[in-house]
Amino acid sequence: MISAIHLSDFATAPLYNIKAVVQATSISPSTLRAWERRYHMCQPERSGSGYRLYSDRDIAIIRWLKSQVDAGMSISQAVAWLQTLIDDTTNGDSTMLPDSTGYTQKAPVAAPVRLDVQNFAALHARLLDALFAYDEARAEQILANAFALYPIEHVGEYVIWPAMVDIGEQWHRGELSITREHYATNYLLHRLAVILRVVPNARTGPVIWIGCAPAEKHEMGAMLLAIYVRRAGYQVRYLGQDLPDDDLIAEARVQKPALILFSASGLEAATNLQRLCDRLVELEPPRPIIGYGGRIFSTHSELRGKIAGVYLGGTAAEAVESIGDLLADPTRPLKTSERTAG
Repeated sequence: MISAIHLSDFATAPLYNIKAVVQATSISPSTLRAWERRYHMCQPERSGSGYRLYSDRDIAIIRWLKSQVDAGMSISQAVAWLQTLIDDTTNGDSTMLPDSTGYTQKAPVAAPVRLDVQNFAALHARLLDALFAYDEARAEQILANAFALYPIEHVGEYVIWPAMVDIGEQWHRGELSITREHYATNYLLHRLAVILRVVPNARTGPVIWIGCAPAEKHEMGAMLLAIYVRRAGYQVRYLGQDLPDDDLIAEARVQKPALILFSASGLEAATNLQRLCDRLVELEPPRPIIGYGGRIFSTHSELRGKIAGVYLGGTAAEAVESIGDLLADPTRPLKTSERTAG
């Protein structure tokens, strides 16, 4: 049962300054100002001395929007949902706001606009600068601001993932110490792990397993995919890195997931994945549909035809777009080269 609040229960008299709103909602002043400037989600009145004053209803709306963002929705989507709820009532005062436990995002996330892409580049650079300086508080603030303004998918694809790639490349070139690389990498992985725990996971529908190929230690791609797939409305079981062949096959035989998605970034992992998938397709029906992706398949496209499964594209976001088609057509061939754009 989804609980709700009625906006008509809250007074509209302008009483509270921004400090009181921050204390009541646990939102930062900079985030609140950004939301107001970009989305006009509240219309505070001005006091005689020029200070913004908010009502109880404003505070209720801010709390509700923050709860949606904390549950994984972008602020733009939360504001759009709020407007839809208001438009669907004959009187805005009677609007009911469901809580975040009822949220499941199924619509695809629109591509960012040009200005957003420029902002992502700046956020990416600032995030790297903070991490290389071991400044966790600054890194946390940068990501908090990014998540407050953009969908998780955009922050993952255009800020976090590029940062991880840059960290690895700088380390390979000898421009980054091992200690600094470990710190930055583990900070980002921990941040994604926190998001994975709080993003709502569907309780019904096909079960999807997501994990890394045997010997694959780099799990950021798989973790991003697990987050995106959960936000797309599916049941996800995240299995982590370096999955063992025999144990995975034994569990798949018993649990019978509808779909297993693998990530591989290196040649050894891709070779191991080929062996594992060859064994998975020998399971008795109903056998899982197999999907795979990762950097190695973008740089070595010839490897795609060797895996008994469906190549899902060059990014985690592309993979999400393919899942619905795979589940809708379980008879599609296990070996395919139809998705070759990396």
